[in-house]
Amino acid sequence: MAKRFFITQHPTFGSYANPIKSKIEKSPYFYWVKALTLNDDYVEYCANPSNNRFKTNDSIHQVYKDFGDVRYEGCVYLAFTQWWIEKIDEFDTRGTYLFAEPFTGTKVEIVTDGGDATNAANDESVLLIRIPKIINRKRIDEAIDRILASEMHFERGRKVRNPSRSNARYHLSKPVKVESLKEAFEVYELERDAKINGTKISNLKLAKAVGIEVQQKKTDEQAQDYSYQSELINTKVWRRKKLAKDAIANVVKGKFV
Repeated sequence: MAKRFFITQHPTFGSYANPIKSKIEKSPYFYWVKALTLNDDYVEYCANPSNNRFKTNDSIHQVYKDFGDVRYEGCVYLAFTQWWIEKIDEFDTRGTYLFAEPFTGTKVEIVTDGGDATNAANDESVLLIRIPKIINRKRIDEAIDRILASEMHFERGRKVRNPSRSNARYHLSKPVKVESLKEAFEVYELERDAKINGTKISNLKLAKAVGIEVQQKKTDEQAQDYSYQSELINTKVWRRKKLAKDAIANVVKGKFV
């Protein structure tokens, strides 16, 4: 059977028994599952799915049905790996089942069946093009080039598509930089741990701990103005906090970012 494909970068592991942190962190799906582990309601639900507090919460019921118990002890990367590769049926692992595109043809080919044409037209992961045979080759090539430029773009030989057009069971609502997610969740966890310990940590210290930097054109006077630099860093850290908090709140609704 053909492999399923992912519109958004899926995780690679290096080794299932000893997964490589840097490989896993390149996929937004890692942070999706991580957000579930950081959502207090979902963790409580995992501990007791029959809890009356969630009796009428259809969203969390469905998310639990699909994602299962994400609680873990020990290494988060090993736990995520085991969660991702768990077989849920004869064909799919959990990660593939949730985030991969449905099975479709992966060849570029002529569509000769009316039913196939209808299915292709309704499938956001397929581009259906009608070519009148009476026009010349040059016009056809020019038209196809315009269509491809409009509908998709290519990066380093790899097709990149907008995740909002995905037909996967769960998908991102927009493209997101995985580096931003990494910074966001590191900031969130550092601040959370500080609160647990009864301490506070400033945005500047958070930025330094995580390695958040600001690259922006500035005048010579601004470059020497510490308060100006602090303001820029504060703003960026605040945005990272919001990104993580929104993601953690959204995951129990079946959404992420």
